[in-house]
Amino acid sequence: MSAARVLVTGGAGFLGVHLARELARQGDQVRILDAAPGPAWAAALGVDYRLGDVRDPAAVGGALENVDALIHAGFTSPHRPAAEIHSVNVDGTRNVLAQASARGLRRVVLVSSTIVLSPPRPHPLLTGSALSRLDAYRASRVAAENVAEAESRGNLSLAVVRPKTFVGPERVGAFAIVFERIHRGLAVPVFGTGANRYQLLDVRDLAEGLRRLLHAEATGRFGFGASQFTTVARDLQALIDHAGTASRLRFVSPRAARLLLRAIELAGLPPLSEWHHASACGEDSVIDTSRAERELGWHPQRDNRQALCDAYDWYRRAMESEGSAPTTHVIPRAHRALERLIGLLR
Repeated sequence: MSAARVLVTGGAGFLGVHLARELARQGDQVRILDAAPGPAWAAALGVDYRLGDVRDPAAVGGALENVDALIHAGFTSPHRPAAEIHSVNVDGTRNVLAQASARGLRRVVLVSSTIVLSPPRPHPLLTGSALSRLDAYRASRVAAENVAEAESRGNLSLAVVRPKTFVGPERVGAFAIVFERIHRGLAVPVFGTGANRYQLLDVRDLAEGLRRLLHAEATGRFGFGASQFTTVARDLQALIDHAGTASRLRFVSPRAARLLLRAIELAGLPPLSEWHHASACGEDSVIDTSRAERELGWHPQRDNRQALCDAYDWYRRAMESEGSAPTTHVIPRAHRALERLIGLLR
């Protein structure tokens, strides 16, 4: 495929800005459909921004007019209510893919998540229900993949991307607590022993991988993740060394870590990330990226350490320029609750 006219659903946020930059840099024309107001960077990059919901047939249909390819990344987060998670992630995907198929669109890339590889945790009493919002989110992403694959049979050229937790400049996300504590020179909690390996991914490497996949003929599933990483404890210590503050690692026993995470769930607070849960359980979280490297010629340029350090440097600059912590993607209630719970362990 030569230069393409691309629709990116859910493209107003963190991934969207990096993906729009990469696509535009390579000569593609970018259109975004998102339920959030148009970001300031869209006009500067020449992005055609459309305000709309992925569940709205008219909004999706209009955004797909005169488009060659689609990157569907319009999913809500596990911080939302379970009903909304299913509605946006599953029903929204069904609507987007149905509208694309009806208009004869051929190339579709679905941005999924490695959380689909986690085992389900059904509720012990409520049959058919998830144990927590994070489990409801996992189930919705599995269902979204199934919906997309069913819709694509005979109609769409579908590739599914399962990226590892991605970080980088212009987002704090699940690492907000870590970055703030390092910036303030406070102890950084490590759930469990920190001896497990957790593969991350720099968002700029993800954007490049998505662009390559969009322009390829390959279908099926692709894993994207950093090629170099160590353990959670060693990666965090490298970040502390880079920051040069008085922070140190403070290990929370696996049992206490799991109790903390469960307390957050039971309190109805937004759940912490897959990264926190894998650390608390002492599980390695690594995926195979060889297919993307072999078939797309994609090779991630940044390891875990650089991805974390670049994200932290952006956070520090934002702190210094704004005079307070960046609010984008920070979950204040969960942040405060975790701070209080960690304080009880001192």
